[in-house]
Amino acid sequence: MKNLAKALVGLLLLFLVHLPRWAYYCLLLSFAAVFNHHPTLTANPAEHLKRARKILKRGDLSQLLYAALELRFALERMTQLDLIFADQASNRMLAEPSPVKKLAHFHRLAPEAVSPYVFVLVSKATGDRVKMGEYKPLDKAKVFTIHGRLGDLLHPREGLMLGLWDDPWYSDSRRFLLESLNYLVSVNRDRSPFFAWNGVDGIEMEKTD
Repeated sequence: MKNLAKALVGLLLLFLVHLPRWAYYCLLLSFAAVFNHHPTLTANPAEHLKRARKILKRGDLSQLLYAALELRFALERMTQLDLIFADQASNRMLAEPSPVKKLAHFHRLAPEAVSPYVFVLVSKATGDRVKMGEYKPLDKAKVFTIHGRLGDLLHPREGLMLGLWDDPWYSDSRRFLLESLNYLVSVNRDRSPFFAWNGVDGIEMEKTD
């Protein structure tokens, strides 16, 4: 009888407590998914690169220009982030829309930033060294080429056989966008701006090339 009573109590708890609680959590998750999901634009280049990858992965040729636009934003964000952390960057430099010119301004402020570095935390007490981050430079020639071709894609072209899916323009453009995406992702991954740790006590910069 005692075991039967325990079983009945457990059954009642299942219907009166556990199942309602489970249903409540499901409703909370459902509400959050439906009403609290508000994707917005950010200043993070990774977000633009992520959207560009999704577009290119779908393989919809009519969406190629949207991938090009996302890559253009990512490139602009990356060069802007480097300048934002530079104390000597002027408002004119920061307002410059061209990532090529932004990169040129940045290199004038920090000529040594053409090389990669790691940021190392050095303990004064023990001398231990711990890697805190790394800076990976954007290649000036690549930025110039990518920016130029993205500009070509984002302007109407004369002579393009629109509607012909097998036109070489589509495969060439998609290949270029994928190559540009992979390059920008590799540079942006775990990348700290050159001046991010500038002036921080105990942080040293080591050139890695």
